Amino acid sequence: MVSSSLLSSASSIRKSRKTRICLDSLPEDLLVEISSSIAASSLSEVRSLRLVSKPFRNICDDQYVLCRLSLQETPLFPWNHDNETFSNFFKRCRKNGNPEALFRRGFIHYFLDNREHKGLKYLAKAAEKGNKEAKYVYGLILICLGGQTKQKGFKILSSLVKPLMSTTIEDLVELRHKIEKIREFLWDHANPVMERLKTEYVREKCKCDGKTTTFLARNPYGEDKDMNTSSACEFCLWDHEVELFCKRI
Repeated sequence: MVSSSLLSSASSIRKSRKTRICLDSLPEDLLVEISSSIAASSLSEVRSLRLVSKPFRNICDDQYVLCRLSLQETPLFPWNHDNETFSNFFKRCRKNGNPEALFRRGFIHYFLDNREHKGLKYLAKAAEKGNKEAKYVYGLILICLGGQTKQKGFKILSSLVKPLMSTTIEDLVELRHKIEKIREFLWDHANPVMERLKTEYVREKCKCDGKTTTFLARNPYGEDKDMNTSSACEFCLWDHEVELFCKRI
């Protein structure tokens, strides 16, 4: 007589096989969508997904999946990694338009490789694709450079945090912390670039009542978020952010 536990185990195996067969038989565009959703949240999960089947392994190399792939789990530099493999992986991500990979390349070019013009191009591409860190850094750089680029910088940053001052301080503090993690690797090298930006930066003349500047000077890192949004001055907000950017990056 067959035990109930054995029957249960056999049933589970059959269900597992049926599930796997059904999954592999889904339309390719649906498999791509499933894989890209997983890729957007975790690189390690994508690595596991590649082991599911050959179709999924191929799907994980799709342009759309690589474009959405989250790189949060990977270091800025290939410490303890095969340098060539690491470099080729990021090159593939950039080639397929991955915003995070574009941002990292732009940041390194601008602050580390003395290739500021090319760095700005990469940062601009990443910002256009919606990468928040790229918008933050690119917008602040443009404000520092002044001239016609200054207004463009204000516009980019305005699209980053809306509505003004409702959650702005929280969002900016989070962005600062992310950029500071990158700064830890680039501090000595980035200083000369930051010094040039400081020299070129000219504070925007503002005709507001000064409440925003006073509030931000008192709460530079967002400890107090109780501010009247109607009296907030956007120019003062971003000028203050530039000062913190130049000091802390």
